[in-house]
Order: sequence, then C-alpha cells, then structure tokens
Amino acid sequence: MTRRGLWLDWLGPALTLGVVWAVATTMGPTSDVSVSDLYLYGVYADLVRDGAIPFRDFGFEYPPLAIVPIVAARWLGGAGEHGYSVAFNVLTLIAGLGLQACAGLIAGRRAAWLMVLLPVACGALVRTHLDIFPAALSVAGLALLLRHRPVWGLAVLGVGTAMKLVPGLIAVVAIAWLFGRGDRRAAWKGAVAFAAVVVVVLVPFAGQGLVDMVRFHLDRPVQIESGPASVLWAIGGNEVTGTNINPDRFKSNGLAGPHVDAVAAIFTVLLALTLLTIVALAAWRPRPRELVLASFAAVLAFVVLGKVLSPQYIVWLFPFAVIAWCWREDVDVEAARAPVVRWLPRIAALCVLAAAVVGQLWFPARYFELVASDQSVVLLVAIRNALFVVALVVLIAALALARPAPRLVIRR
Repeated sequence: MTRRGLWLDWLGPALTLGVVWAVATTMGPTSDVSVSDLYLYGVYADLVRDGAIPFRDFGFEYPPLAIVPIVAARWLGGAGEHGYSVAFNVLTLIAGLGLQACAGLIAGRRAAWLMVLLPVACGALVRTHLDIFPAALSVAGLALLLRHRPVWGLAVLGVGTAMKLVPGLIAVVAIAWLFGRGDRRAAWKGAVAFAAVVVVVLVPFAGQGLVDMVRFHLDRPVQIESGPASVLWAIGGNEVTGTNINPDRFKSNGLAGPHVDAVAAIFTVLLALTLLTIVALAAWRPRPRELVLASFAAVLAFVVLGKVLSPQYIVWLFPFAVIAWCWREDVDVEAARAPVVRWLPRIAALCVLAAAVVGQLWFPARYFELVASDQSVVLLVAIRNALFVVALVVLIAALALARPAPRLVIRR
C-alpha cells in the first residue's frame, strides 16, 4: 500500500474522527451531558476498587464484561469525577477508532470516512455510555466472518455478548447464514466458540446475583422512549414511573397503566416473529451483503420493538447505516427489481440517520419534558421510532426481494 493509500484508507479517517470526536463531544449542541451514565459507572468502579465483586457484593445490571471499561477508566483517571470522565472518553474514542476501522474493512474507504460523523450524529452519548464497546466488537465479529474467519468472528461476538446482549442476536444471524451457505462445519465450530466464550465469562459469576440481573431486565416496565411506549402514549391513561412521585428500582423511566401489559405482549410477539423472519432470510440469502443487512435488521428490530429503547442505542445502529449506504456489491435479482433492491439499504440508512437527528432534538436537553409528558416531545419520540420502523421494513424487503443464492462454502 502506498503512503497516499495508507493515508486515505486509515490514517486520514482516524485522525479526522479524533478531531471531530474531541470537538463534537465537548463543545456545541452535541456536547450536552446532562443525562449521563458516568456517575453510575463511577460508583461501580469505586465498589470494585474497594474489593467488591459484581453480582456477589452488589447488583450489576449489565453482563459481566461490561465492568472492564468501567473499572479501566477508574484505574486510568484516578479518584476524581473529572479524571474518570476524561479517561472514559479516551477509552470510548479508542473503541470508536476500532469501530471505524472495522466498518472500513467491511464497506471500504468511504465507510471509514463516513464514520467520522459518528460523534456528530450521536452526540456526547458516545463518551458517556459504554455501548460503543460492544458495538465495536459486533462489527469486528462481522468483519472476521466476511473475511472467512467464522470461528474467530463468532468468538468475538461472544465477547460482545458478555458485555451487552445485542451481539448475541448477530451471532444467531451469522450461524444461520453459515448454515445457509452450506458450511455446516464452520457453523457448528463457530457456535461452539461463541457459547464457550459466553460460558467462560459467566461461570465465575454464576449465582443469585446473575439471576437477579436477568430478572431486572425481564421485570423492567415499558420505557417511555420505546416503540411500545409510543403506542401507549397515543392510547393515553398511563403514568410515568421512576420519578420522585412514583419511584421504582429500575434506574429509568417507564409507563404504568391499564394497557401496558397487553401492548408489551403484542410487541414481544412481533419482535420474536420479526427476528425469526430475519434469521430465516439470512439462511436463505447467504451472500456477504445479506449477512450485513440481516444483522442490521436484527439489531434494529430489537431496538424498536423491544420494551427498552435508550437513546444510546443509536451508537449500535449508526455503523450499520454507514455500511449499508456504502456497500457496492452486485445484487442477483431480476432486472426489473435490481434498482429497487440496490436502493433499499440506502433508504434504511437515511431513515436511521434522520432518526438520529430527531433524537438530538429532545435528548438530553428535553428529556425531563418527556418525563413530564410534554406532548411535543412525545411526538418527537414517536417520529424517531416511526423512522426506525420504516428502516426495519425496508431492510426486510431488501432481504426478501433478493433471489436465493447458490450454496457456497467459506474457505478456511
């Protein structure tokens, strides 16, 4: 690779992302950190520093490996809040650079350059929440799969799942995709590698604390920003939980009312059916393009149809939107359908980007207006969620309209 090629492909995008990250997350309208998880992370880090063990000595709402960046920031930044914030920012930037590099490996130079917009599209969320770490592991796992390293790819997805559960959805899609390609040996070996990583991480923490973490997420009410919440806001007759007037134990704001259980159940069924459809399409369309689009669709389905939709989930979706926009692979479809199918992933990418912009109109600056049931903010949340739904439908259509590919075997 020439010096010019090295600069255009890697060094230029990486340096530019670093500059944009430093500016966008600390200055201007995208730097608002009035709603942040850093204080909670600092509490967890202090507990571990004092000898406490997650799940045994204190409740921990994330899978075990999430404690790694949380504690690492305390080691690097010292005891103060400012030092912790700076150290966590550095760690998230490193993860962001890795995410950018993996997106570039999958979709080329343009994807690496477009990833420069990550801190602009997502705002200070990228440095105040840990979601960028498992997001980077997810895209790294996909990059390995696409480069004919299925066992390593699924092992990396296992590490991501042990940090936050969403990479597990991508692993299921990838295993189905491998079976669809006719490479059953790689599928089984990859599945074993994925399961082994997850088990090795979980076993040391096995006990009531881990069970309590699972129950915590199962028992959480419908969050006020979620897809089901948009339906409940439209129906009316609900009250916001997690406030001083109506406290709960879930560290977030949910909805309580007569229709909550029914709406949540309907969305749970929709989520299960949608994920099954996406997995089936991944097995039926076993090209590299379909693996990426099916993974994108699975994450998007979890985001918009699940009962929790935190604003930081946009960090998961943005790199997939960039990859979908930049992907140039030929699509084997009927000639009349080809233009439509080629553009569908870009339409989904635009919807996700528009949703990110709409999200910044109310979070974090107007979040507490949403808690107070301000109808203008409720409408903005509904618009964002509707854009996610459109993107999901478009991605499923793109998968369904492509012809089934011949069975292929990945070279190892």
